[in-house]
Amino acid sequence: MSLRVLEAFKFRRRNTVIHLLDPRSKFMLLVAFTGASLMLSDPVTLTVLLIGELVVLAVAKAVREWHRSLRGFSLILIMVFALNYLSLPSNKLFTSLAMTMRFIALTTAFSIFFLTTTPDELALALEASGVPRDYTLMFTMSLRFVPTLARDLQVVADALMSRGLELERGGIRDRVRNYVYLLVPLIVYELRRSLMVAEALEARGFGLSKRVEPYHELRFGLPDYAITILSLALLLALAYAHLSGYYARVLEYLLQLPWP
Repeated sequence: MSLRVLEAFKFRRRNTVIHLLDPRSKFMLLVAFTGASLMLSDPVTLTVLLIGELVVLAVAKAVREWHRSLRGFSLILIMVFALNYLSLPSNKLFTSLAMTMRFIALTTAFSIFFLTTTPDELALALEASGVPRDYTLMFTMSLRFVPTLARDLQVVADALMSRGLELERGGIRDRVRNYVYLLVPLIVYELRRSLMVAEALEARGFGLSKRVEPYHELRFGLPDYAITILSLALLLALAYAHLSGYYARVLEYLLQLPWP
């Protein structure tokens, strides 16, 4: 797995309908896709769900970033498929494909949200939902540090490789040992960055005022209501399919097909 996996979780500014949505409606879409990924357990319906997610990504003009990240996830996908295939007594291919598709669908759902939502928009949504400002800051700062941490890791790795350390040479044990050498300089690097952020917050008087008026107020528009209603409809439809036994019959029919 390489640092390309983070490409699907870094905000990309685009002038699309998905980017202009309220972050709360995009969060509802994330909940709907995540819930659907967990409730479905066959490769056919999970593939249909993934196609729907790819349509949203195409509208957001973010398919290229998703594909680049998926290539970085290739080792994990192979491991998920292989572990399920080797450990199951029956329906090996059916279940292995389902688990692999579920992993892809889950990562794609989060990719849609983070590729189209800035940390500032997420902070506004959390504060509008009643989350305390301190917790909102901690959460959004952690999201901001993900691409920063990846960039710092690449800088440290390049510096060590320029001094003769070969990170990708040898077996798995040797590679793990080589990557351990990255930890100490990386930890020191991030501690310095954390101190700089803390000093910047203190210099700006963070926490002195209990009530802070936001620069921008979030407002729901017609597209936001439509996305929220469709997300709730998807969750309710899947819940009804499970409770009524309809999905169990679909699953039984799919299992009767000639899977290897």
